[in-house]
Amino acid sequence: MSPEKKTNNIKSIILQLAVVLFIVIGYFLIDFSSLYQSLKGKAEFVTQNSTCDLHKSSCSVKIQDGTTFEFEINPKSIPLMQNLKFSIKSDNKDLKNLYLNIYATNMFMGDFNLPIKNLGNGNYEANGTLPTCPVGDMQWNADIRIEKINKTIGARFQFKTDK
Repeated sequence: MSPEKKTNNIKSIILQLAVVLFIVIGYFLIDFSSLYQSLKGKAEFVTQNSTCDLHKSSCSVKIQDGTTFEFEINPKSIPLMQNLKFSIKSDNKDLKNLYLNIYATNMFMGDFNLPIKNLGNGNYEANGTLPTCPVGDMQWNADIRIEKINKTIGARFQFKTDK
């Protein structure tokens, strides 16, 4: 092999290692939640109590306009790559412009805007599947967004999944 080819191979390997190192460092240093929210636009969320665990029970939040949401995920184990049912109960029986947005906060895994069905009497439901990740221990936000004329408000429910 000529010295010129050896030099080009070494440069190629160094460049590949630099790209991999950049990706690994970026994974640990980038706040994906903040980045995602900045791209999405301004919204004000009220987050569930940190002691509430969606793996064990439903969680409730009262948002800025007084609307109450109770959020539940079934099955409780929150398995990945399987159908999940997201149940929402509210004291407001006829919400309009209601959206459920689910996304991972510690790595970009996609943005899941799930259609919400109004089942009547303050009960709402959405169905979806979350992707698996070889890294595991994913942290997720499930945002219930209400689009108002001049602002977006809502409830944020947080949960974790394994691989």
